[in-house]
Amino acid sequence: MIVISDPSEFHLSGSAVSIGMFDGVHRGHRRVLRTLRDQGLVLQLPTVVVTFDPHPLATLRPESCPPRLSTLEGRMDLLASTGHVDYCLVLKFDRQRSVESADEFVRGTLVDKLGMRSLIVGENFVCGSGRQGNTTYLGNLGGCLRFDVCPVPLRPNTYIENGAQCSSSETRRLIQQGNIADANAMLDRPHELSGTVFGPSDSACRVIDLLVPGDLCSPPIGDYAGTVKKQHVAAPWIDAILQVREEHSQIGARTIRLLVEKQTRVALGDAMTVRFHDRARSAPSRFAFNTMALT
Repeated sequence: MIVISDPSEFHLSGSAVSIGMFDGVHRGHRRVLRTLRDQGLVLQLPTVVVTFDPHPLATLRPESCPPRLSTLEGRMDLLASTGHVDYCLVLKFDRQRSVESADEFVRGTLVDKLGMRSLIVGENFVCGSGRQGNTTYLGNLGGCLRFDVCPVPLRPNTYIENGAQCSSSETRRLIQQGNIADANAMLDRPHELSGTVFGPSDSACRVIDLLVPGDLCSPPIGDYAGTVKKQHVAAPWIDAILQVREEHSQIGARTIRLLVEKQTRVALGDAMTVRFHDRARSAPSRFAFNTMALT
């Protein structure tokens, strides 16, 4: 997957396109992306995902902007891992973008730049100032501009008990409630957070303190069974208890203490990723043993 950040330097003569935040790239997103790839194969066209950074609400209503399920880098990695996306166009969402009409966005970016011949989106998709561009409106516009619209129906997630619709909003709600098992069912993978080591200063240790950006979606304070890994190095995932602690509003970060199963070499400022698997009470006995041994 090739990531494009400047649309002025990018042009395709034809493409199949999907648009959205794709925060977390959950099961519902991947269903849309599979449809995108299928449509691209039928039309013999490359596939393009158009996404935004920052989240539109960070510009429109910052106080209502939801916590992120993944960083921009993480989102790109997850999109690439599906194998369904040839290009990802990351558009800056600013005030100018926020007042752009659906017609202007479709004509100026999707048709003129990407040569869009097919638009694949969730059935509840909207775009443009005033949320004018729903799938019906876009379908009518496509009749004039020679592209079709393929709305992908929303389906309940049969992997969790309440059968809720798979969405980023529902996934965030589950994580913030500490319902890691159901959130992971939505994501079809363990929820991940990335941060930097701020203690201790020992080169090898089994207790590591991590600072995680406060705008990432974190479970509530408590102990969780998980795994940890240093970023950007060929290192294995290591079993750990993840102790989510208080948020430091003055620095916009949250503390997570890692009780790792074996000695791990770290340095202050190292980047690490943690994966949440479940509440610690549901973890195998070795986790409980490590917790008692290290606290």
